[in-house]
Amino acid sequence: MVTWAARCRAAALWATYTRRSWLRQVLLAAPAVAVSLPPFWVGLVLVQVVCFQWGLLPAIGDGGVRGLLLPALTLALPCAAMLAQVLARGLVQALDEPYIRTAHAKGVTAVRIHLHHALPRASLPALALTGVLAGNTLASATVVETVFSRPGVGRLVVSAVHYQDMPVVQGVVLLGSTVFVLGSLLVDLLHHLIDRRLTTTSYGWAARRG
Repeated sequence: MVTWAARCRAAALWATYTRRSWLRQVLLAAPAVAVSLPPFWVGLVLVQVVCFQWGLLPAIGDGGVRGLLLPALTLALPCAAMLAQVLARGLVQALDEPYIRTAHAKGVTAVRIHLHHALPRASLPALALTGVLAGNTLASATVVETVFSRPGVGRLVVSAVHYQDMPVVQGVVLLGSTVFVLGSLLVDLLHHLIDRRLTTTSYGWAARRG
């Protein structure tokens, strides 16, 4: 999932960097198309094409690292597309700010403006979305594990609900809640590292209160 998130981040950067309008429109529209695809449909298409027609990877079961590629791709594609969509929107807004025009006037290169000026600010909404998607991954894992017939937390929940095994269901719900809380906490901590203005404002407010 991290690898696909990095690739979608690169696509968002390229979409806002390129001067070719047709390529820009295609790259900006691609995440919206990927988000609209249901995970179970993506998984079935990958099984049909990659496994049955090309014979490159195993279709079902626990086949080691090779067996993880298609489930990981199916699980990561919609999440990475959402991150790319939010990041691209943030970059478009950040590149329209006055300090970006000032950087252009000072002769700063376009690559440096994208990476060092616009990207830190634009990545804050995408980073906040990452904390939410981390908790939703467990819900999506149920569908993906069912399609690829893999043992995991998702299929465990389905089996526990079917047999009314409440301790297992409660344990998985607790696990999902813990992942969501820890992800949100990590995102809040990273916000202060990326944008120093948040820390400065908090300290200034505390000083005035004191």
